[in-house]
Amino acid sequence: MSRRAVAILFLLAACGSNAAPRPNGIEPVRNVPVSTIAGDAEIRAAAALITPAKVLERISVIADDSMGGRNTPSKGLEMTAQYLADNYQKWGLTPIGENGTYFQRYTLARMRPQVPTSTLLVTHDGTTDHYILDKWATVTGPMTAQPISGPAKIISGAVTAADVALMTLTGTVVVFVQNPTRAQANALVVGALRQKAPAMLLILQNTDPVAFRTNVANVQRDGARPVLMGMPSTAVLVVTAHDSLLAGMQNKPDFEAMRRSPTPVFMDLPPEIVITVIAKDEIVTSFSAPNVVAMMEGTDSVLKHEYVIFSGHMDHVGTAGDGVGGCQAKGDDKICNGADDDGSGTTGILSVGEAIARLKGRTKRSIIILNVSGEEKGLLGSAYFAAHPTVPMDKVVADINMDMIGRNNTDSIVVIGKEHSDMGETLARVNAAHPELHLAAADDIWPNEGFYSRSDHFNFARKGVPVLFFFNGTHPQYHQADDEVKLIDTSKLSRVAQLGFYLGVELANTTERPKWNPASYEIVVVQQKAPPVPAKKP
Repeated sequence: MSRRAVAILFLLAACGSNAAPRPNGIEPVRNVPVSTIAGDAEIRAAAALITPAKVLERISVIADDSMGGRNTPSKGLEMTAQYLADNYQKWGLTPIGENGTYFQRYTLARMRPQVPTSTLLVTHDGTTDHYILDKWATVTGPMTAQPISGPAKIISGAVTAADVALMTLTGTVVVFVQNPTRAQANALVVGALRQKAPAMLLILQNTDPVAFRTNVANVQRDGARPVLMGMPSTAVLVVTAHDSLLAGMQNKPDFEAMRRSPTPVFMDLPPEIVITVIAKDEIVTSFSAPNVVAMMEGTDSVLKHEYVIFSGHMDHVGTAGDGVGGCQAKGDDKICNGADDDGSGTTGILSVGEAIARLKGRTKRSIIILNVSGEEKGLLGSAYFAAHPTVPMDKVVADINMDMIGRNNTDSIVVIGKEHSDMGETLARVNAAHPELHLAAADDIWPNEGFYSRSDHFNFARKGVPVLFFFNGTHPQYHQADDEVKLIDTSKLSRVAQLGFYLGVELANTTERPKWNPASYEIVVVQQKAPPVPAKKP
């Protein structure tokens, strides 16, 4: 940005504006100048508490082997949550979890399908094929013995999570024909499909039938992947040996050609083809997992009832034997420490917590530090908080999410979502006001990966909260046992946290709420989609 452009932005900020109503109907509180972007000496002194030495100390606790990879649920996750809460208490931040504590807990359950009463029905050409869900299928999600059906759509080929993010699939039976050579892409697509709330997700695999039968037996004995109780969920049916599916149908889709396609495949099945699942389950075991919530209250009599949230997920994928996230052991090391994912983001917002505690009433709005869990299992903790917030969600004005901020280019951090609200403009002004950080807040350089919908900020965006996502991108250690503290760039981590801190303080001191780009608001909040991916700059 040119100096002239920066000067114009400062002038506009100083003069205020007669803002139009927000797309969500919320009017600005008052029309007065914004706070000093560079911050006064006290704000800078608070930011100076975030140092490489301190972030190294903190991430060394969070990503230590003793935490066991912080799976949801696990002893290590509980230890991490307690460590965070202890620090917030020490610094004097207010607990705003449940019952006067720093903790908000949600319930997960492992469900076991009742076989052979669980059945897949496929009606075509005037006949109905019945498939008992025994050795060749696993099923999770709501299983109430009520039929689940809807218009069917096949997705296959080189489809990506970004492709799925742009689709409306509510009430649809999605048939995802997987290419076994695209394991990581398949996992991301499944995650994206779950977020689109289809009536049912039917996953067709072409895998080793012996290994699959072993997995089915394990699910029928121990239960499937935990599901979040008390929240809407999607029935997910995983099928192997899928060539038998629709075997008697005229003009049967060529599943083999679809899954090998070098381009995405999208096919609507004709309405006379009806896919229905009837399944019933029972709870094998249930358990709870924590979110951690702390706050510094603002000083303005009106604005202190509005909130800027810093979020980050404290969980990871556990150990190589937990079967989550594709983590592989490295030699004898089976602990998937998750130093960058997301020990770095957790450390970043923990450090922001110390800095805002130092301010003790230097912001008009209240600032919340939110550590969520269950991100690796489908953004579960943030989904629960967004559905059961401990402060009114319509009073949350912004979410700043930090997920993987300690690796890759040392002097830049990608900030995703800048184009979807005027928070991008505010960030640009704050970034320009702090050249001492030597940190560029870059645009999304991976537009085809659909990262906007792949971390916890997305659950806030869908509730109408403007968001920004600080993210350094993936690397060879992503979801592997060698994502360890020794690879973390503590200088970068501390500077990213400082930039986020300055941004949060700025948002907490401005008199107007951040404003959505109206087109983005229509897509993300009204239509419940992820926005189109931005084109790369030449």
